[in-house]
Amino acid sequence: MFDYGDDALTVLDNAKVGKFQKRLAATAAIGPFTDAFNEFGSSVSLIAVGILFKLPAPLVAAATAAYWVGVAGGAILGGIASDAIGRKQIFLYDTIGMALFAILSAVSVNYMYYFTFRLGLGIFIGLDYAAAVPLLSEYSPSNKRGGLLSWEKMFFMFGTLATVLIGLGLTAYVGVLLAWRYDFLIAAVPAIILFGLRFDMPASLRWAKSQGRTDLIPKILKKLEKEGIKIDPDTVKVQQHQSIKENMHEFFNKDNKRTVAYIFWIGAAYALTVNLVSVYASVVLESLGASSTFALLGTFIIDLVGTFGVLLTLLVVDIIGRRLMGLLGFVLGAIPLGVLLVADTYHVMTIPLVISMFALFFFINVGLVGTLQYLPAAEVSTTRSRGLSVGWEKLFEFGLALPALTLYAAIGLYYSFVYDTVMVIVGGVLLYLLSFETKNKSLEENSEFGKKT
Repeated sequence: MFDYGDDALTVLDNAKVGKFQKRLAATAAIGPFTDAFNEFGSSVSLIAVGILFKLPAPLVAAATAAYWVGVAGGAILGGIASDAIGRKQIFLYDTIGMALFAILSAVSVNYMYYFTFRLGLGIFIGLDYAAAVPLLSEYSPSNKRGGLLSWEKMFFMFGTLATVLIGLGLTAYVGVLLAWRYDFLIAAVPAIILFGLRFDMPASLRWAKSQGRTDLIPKILKKLEKEGIKIDPDTVKVQQHQSIKENMHEFFNKDNKRTVAYIFWIGAAYALTVNLVSVYASVVLESLGASSTFALLGTFIIDLVGTFGVLLTLLVVDIIGRRLMGLLGFVLGAIPLGVLLVADTYHVMTIPLVISMFALFFFINVGLVGTLQYLPAAEVSTTRSRGLSVGWEKLFEFGLALPALTLYAAIGLYYSFVYDTVMVIVGGVLLYLLSFETKNKSLEENSEFGKKT
């Protein structure tokens, strides 16, 4: 069965979700899976490299920062590049860089190699976000786009759970000094598989149309027809090619200031609130007397509950909409944080209470706000600046992670609870004021609405 339509973009927006959209969602989402595997798997390596390379704590922290800086930088540069040369080339070839730098990280012989390879790995992960998320958004039907994009966060959570379990097993089997090397070698496998899975995917028709790529459009239409999506070539109204400077001006201009602020705050507010739980959960548990193994298991439980939050969000995101997601995800997160603040005030903190409240926070915050990291940035900008929009969000989501961790370390656990409890409320209210609804609308409608408000 073919889907017919009078306009090329209308056909894409009204298409039924079939094998093509599902396969694209899966191949795009394996990128975040690899990110999570490398990001959280590095916790195993940091213990080992600190011992093997005789590093002081600041250098160990710098190695963590290198990865996040790489992702932030790679995403913003990759976003500019994907708007200029297209999603497909980056979407395909960044997998080679991800695999290569994961392997190089595994065989690092000194700190400088380890630091450099972690930075390089982060850059290629960032590049992948900036290409994969726009490409998936540009082929998703309007009424199902939120659910398809949410698979990015779902696979990120799968990667988090996998690396915790594999890290536990490897540490028990080969010891902590070797486990991290195997962990990074395993992380290269999904990236290698991805190259094959992505090879035959079509380039973005929306991007080719917006950049006047008449050489690509027939090839794209032929591939889409094989997938059951038939588009009349005469309905593809090609626009003139734009320079990088012109693409960037479509995003950074006074008419688009609300969109720019909205996307900035999605990434910034999440980075400034989620890391107390995502990074410090095991530290808090160990401070209450949990063994390192039990603390890791506690972290796994918290991540698992958060995964169910993402699953629930995936099912309802195209019903409740993005604005309500952001407001509820932030504000409701104040409840478990407030419980822990009271418990800490009256010295009644217990390990079961911390695990249950952190898990509830993850269910709410990661489920709703964490999933939101993959949606509006890929929905509210023009096609010529959509990669930059995604990169803009990731710049702050990853770029502000280390300052947030530094703040938590400086003010201590009690005041971290105070800060996060207040910040999630402020973050939610401000996000609601900046945001505008994008569900069930075409990408072109969303970008035009953003300019009008």
